[in-house]
Amino acid sequence: MSNNPTSTSTSTSGSGRCSAYYDALRTEEDALSDALGHIRAEEDAGRVTTVEAATERVGLLERHLERCRQLRAEHLGGS
Repeated sequence: MSNNPTSTSTSTSGSGRCSAYYDALRTEEDALSDALGHIRAEEDAGRVTTVEAATERVGLLERHLERCRQLRAEHLGGS
């Protein structure tokens, strides 16, 4: 399975919905990247321990995956 927005795959969901889905995913991915960078900076500065940073990353990734599932359901009608 690919998350390639330029894929030429034929889909019955319509290119408009797919485009909106990929745009929403891109926004979520950007937010995740920013949040992970913030955690990395906090860890590098010694304001959080490695364990605290790892715990934060796990939470971020779990929330990101849930949001991706929600976006898929909203935009593509899948579960």
